Amino acid sequence: MSFLMRRTVKPQLENIGDDVSGVRKRMNSANGLMPKLPSDAIVEKVEADGVPCEWVSSEQADSHRILLYLHGGGYVFGGLDSHRYLAWQLSRSSGMKVLLVDYRLAPENQFPAAVEDVTACYRWLLGEGYKPGQIAIGGDSAGGGLALATMVNLKNLGLAQPAGAILLSPWLDLTGSGLSVASNAKADAILSPAALHSFARFYLGDLDRKAPLASPLFADLSGLPAILVHVGSTEILLSDAQSLVENIKNTGGEIALDIWPKMPHVFQLFSQRIPEGKVAIEQLGQFIRKRTVTA
Repeated sequence: MSFLMRRTVKPQLENIGDDVSGVRKRMNSANGLMPKLPSDAIVEKVEADGVPCEWVSSEQADSHRILLYLHGGGYVFGGLDSHRYLAWQLSRSSGMKVLLVDYRLAPENQFPAAVEDVTACYRWLLGEGYKPGQIAIGGDSAGGGLALATMVNLKNLGLAQPAGAILLSPWLDLTGSGLSVASNAKADAILSPAALHSFARFYLGDLDRKAPLASPLFADLSGLPAILVHVGSTEILLSDAQSLVENIKNTGGEIALDIWPKMPHVFQLFSQRIPEGKVAIEQLGQFIRKRTVTA
C-alpha cells in the first residue's frame, strides 16, 4: 500500500500548485475504491445548525452516545463520501452513533470557517439534549487538528468539554516546524513538506500560521479531556503527535500516544487492506466507549 501511494497519491499532493479543483477531482475519484457499507449500516443526512452532516451508525450503536467526527484532507478536500466507511467502523467499534461533519473547505472558506462549523455542530448536539459526557470528538489529519482546535475553542467559549478525543495522524502545526517534517520527508508514503505548505496557504492565506485555533499545538491545552493519538513511525506528522503529548502532559492532562511502525498516514482508512488498521479502529473505539456515558 505504501509503495502504491508513494507513486500515485504523494506526487498529486506534492504538486498541487493552485489546481485545487483538479486535486479534488482526482482525490474524489479514489472514493469509489473505498469499501461499500454493509447492509446493516444506517446513514441519515442531517443539518446541524446549518452545517451539512450525516449520522452514520451500525445497528448496535447506542443512540445516547455520540462521536463527532471530522474528516481529513488538508482543509481542502475530503468529505462524507471519503470517510463514511471509517465512520461506520468507528461506530461499530465504539458502540456509538457518529456525526460525520461536512465542514466548509478552503480556499473558498478559509480559517476560521471550519472551526466555526464544528463548534456549531457541538452546540447543536447540546441543544438536542446530549450532555458533554455523552459526546466524544475525533478526526484524522487536518480533521485531527480541527478536533483539537475545536476543544480549545469550546474552552475559550466557556463550554463544557466532550468526554474524550481520538486523533488519527493529526496535523497540529501549520508552520511545519516539527523535526519529522524533514526527517521523514522521503519515508512518508503520502504527505510531503510541499503538500503541507500548500494546504496551509489555502487554509490560512496570509494569516499567522501559529494562530492557536489553526495550529492548536501552540494553544493553551490545559483542561482538555483524555486523548488517544495514533500516528505512523514514518509520517512527517510524527513530531506533531509527539509534541502534543509533551504539551498535554506539561499541563497535567491525560493523553496516550501509539506510534505504529511503518504505517502510512491515516492507515485506518485502509483497514480492508491493512490488518493493523482494524486493530487500531478497535482500540480507538474502546477508548471512547470507556469514557462516554449513556445519560
